[in-house]
Amino acid sequence: MKAQGFTLVELMVCVAIAGTLLALLMPAFGLALETVDRTACVSNLRQLGLATQQYLKDNDGWFFPLRTSEPGGTLWYFGFEPNNTAAEGSRTLDRTRSKLYPYLRNDLASVEICPAFCYAGPYKAKYDSKWWTYGINYELSGSQKGRNISQVRGRDVCRTPVFADAAQVNTWQAPASPSNPMVEEWFYIQPGNRMVQFRHGDLANVLMADWHIEALPPAKGSYHPLLPEARIGYFDSKDVLFRPQGR
Repeated sequence: MKAQGFTLVELMVCVAIAGTLLALLMPAFGLALETVDRTACVSNLRQLGLATQQYLKDNDGWFFPLRTSEPGGTLWYFGFEPNNTAAEGSRTLDRTRSKLYPYLRNDLASVEICPAFCYAGPYKAKYDSKWWTYGINYELSGSQKGRNISQVRGRDVCRTPVFADAAQVNTWQAPASPSNPMVEEWFYIQPGNRMVQFRHGDLANVLMADWHIEALPPAKGSYHPLLPEARIGYFDSKDVLFRPQGR
């Protein structure tokens, strides 16, 4: 008996049905991937929180400063940068001198990068490798001297951020310019400054000073006007309290 194949019409119907099913399933696939990234980011922040708590315990409650001057370079809290004149994207960074390295060691490289941070598109590198996508609260870490965790008291602890999803729009360092704004990794956040990246469905993950993690929206209209699609803005003041109360 002679086998009978598909007619052209039947084949076109099958292709149409397959295309329709794919179109219906794609949003679900995208949502699933976003959920995976968000969950991995929460895990990163949880590990950073545990390491920070151990650091505070070993240093009488004092947070590390953003940076200190050391012989031969600058010791940032995320690593040591030697003095050099290398161009943006070619600088080196010794992560083994990160303040949290003793508590994370081999895990540091896996928790310092949020999987939802996009290294494609208008991205500008600072160092010769990926380096940091979570910003610490500037009011806790400070420029040259950190604050003590004891200064965050009462109900303030559940509203004071320690780390959050961070990024910055660069318009002043080549190859970035005002006409070519680019996204770069960033390492601290401040109230009212566009340093928080709401990369999880227009939400940013935040580790608070009571060590719980939540997802918060941006302040209305806070996205950077030159690159709004990067979703970099700042928190609404009703959602967070940056400055701890002194004793």
